[in-house]
Parts: sequence; structure tokens; C-alpha cells
Amino acid sequence: MYVDVKVLDQEVVRLACLMATRGMEDLTLPAQGSPEERGAALEEEFSQELGKSYGRIADAGSDEECILPSLLMGMAGKVSALATELSMRGDRDAAEVIRSIGVR
Repeated sequence: MYVDVKVLDQEVVRLACLMATRGMEDLTLPAQGSPEERGAALEEEFSQELGKSYGRIADAGSDEECILPSLLMGMAGKVSALATELSMRGDRDAAEVIRSIGVR
């Protein structure tokens, strides 16, 4: 059982940046469409991005049964929430905070 941790880290960072960006847009930009429409569009976007991440991790030689999409999204969500919180308390962009977390 093998997972390429470097690629996993890159994909968690990528997904977390996307989550943080969409979260900040939701807080700062006027809403377009109903909450249901926005939620469905966001779910579709993340579903597509999760599929891409899964493929990249598998292509790097990871055993597919070791790549759990729910775990990948959970990890990205936690990193995104932490980075958004830190960026709101300071003057750093959430994506910058995420990238600094991801390279450790």
C-alpha cells in the first residue's frame, strides 16, 4: 500500500486554496442566484476538482484503494478553514497561508 505523499500534499494545498478562495468570494462578493443554485454549482465544481486530484494522486503511483476522496476533501477543508481564520486575523492572503502550511 503506497500513497505519494508529495502529490497528496500538492493536491490538498490546491483544493484548500480553491475552498478558501470560494469562501472569501462568498463573504465579499454580492450573491448571484439562489442559495440552492450557488450550492449546486459549488458542489459540481468541487466534485470535478476532487476527481482531478484523485487522478493526479493515482497517476503518481499511489494505490487507488488508499486514496479516499472524503479524507482528501476533509484534509483540504481543515487546511482551508485554518488558513481563512489566520488570514482574517492578519494581513496575509489565505492562499499564501495555505501554501506555507503545505510545504511543511
